[in-house]
Amino acid sequence: MVDPALVIISFILNIISETLNFVFSILGLPDWLYLPLFITAITLTFLLALVLDILFIIWMERKVIGRIHHRRSITETGPVGFLQNVADLIKLLVKEDMHPSNADKFMHFASPVLIASIALIPAVLIPYGPETFFMRMNTSIVLFYAISTLIPGVVVLAGWAGNSKYSTIGAFRAGLQLISYEIPLSLSILGVILMAQSLDFYRVIEIQSNIWFIALQPIGAFIFFIVTLMELERSPFDIPEAEGEILVGWRTEYSGLKFGLFYAAEYFKFFIASAAFTALFLGGWHGPFFDSVIYFLIKMHIVMLAMVWVRVTFFRPRPDQLIKISYTKLIPLSILNLLWVVLINPFVIPLLQ
Repeated sequence: MVDPALVIISFILNIISETLNFVFSILGLPDWLYLPLFITAITLTFLLALVLDILFIIWMERKVIGRIHHRRSITETGPVGFLQNVADLIKLLVKEDMHPSNADKFMHFASPVLIASIALIPAVLIPYGPETFFMRMNTSIVLFYAISTLIPGVVVLAGWAGNSKYSTIGAFRAGLQLISYEIPLSLSILGVILMAQSLDFYRVIEIQSNIWFIALQPIGAFIFFIVTLMELERSPFDIPEAEGEILVGWRTEYSGLKFGLFYAAEYFKFFIASAAFTALFLGGWHGPFFDSVIYFLIKMHIVMLAMVWVRVTFFRPRPDQLIKISYTKLIPLSILNLLWVVLINPFVIPLLQ
């Protein structure tokens, strides 16, 4: 059966192609300009789809949190409150942009753009369907996490650039959290790599056609999920931006559009981290009857719902407790998961072929 999502994507690409052909025939533009404009149009279309999905995710998160808290959440602006996110976006765009007089101005202005850009780049490395991906590399998993690990370094610089004790404390907390989650994250991914015998996201998804890795490595999936929450700085691991202790942490001195870019980057990372979990442990695009991007998106949004549920259910640990959880719980569990993978690999690999 043909993937319905692929039909929609092909339809959109045909519209873009026909529109560009019409524009080129009317304006008489040179042929060498066609490919750059076509790539730009596809990129903008993808970004528009991503922004619309993120607006839906934010709305969904607010609604779920309201339901768990037994309150109404957003209801007034637009149908079921959906346009409240658009109103918040407009508010951020028109807010006055301020910065401390003694701040490092270059880093203060550059860090929001850097974080948003770095957060978005890994999206091109994940295959969303059997025929729906931007690029395929034999080492896409390694490159994905190599790019992702750049963000905490920029976060530390962003907090330092604000020249504020609140943002500086938040920045050092972010660095502390980076050290805490890096080892168990790597070990949990290593279990998937050993079982799939590949560093390619596409191959990892492909090999899960019969059985998902979350069934074979439940401990690894649990560790990856927890560590992903640490990486996203989402509650209960939002120590670098704990509002009751250090205002909003490393983002304290940022306002207007710069704060909006940080907020957008948070949801870019949320989207991409959920996609990575779906690819590594939930079989990606595999589902009943046919393989489809639709299955990938459904699984990804279920992962997001689980992360939202954790956000409003559990308490925030102290920084020292976070380190203790990582080094006394997550790392030993990661090693145990690797041992489990090594033991069952000879029996599992024939089933995955």
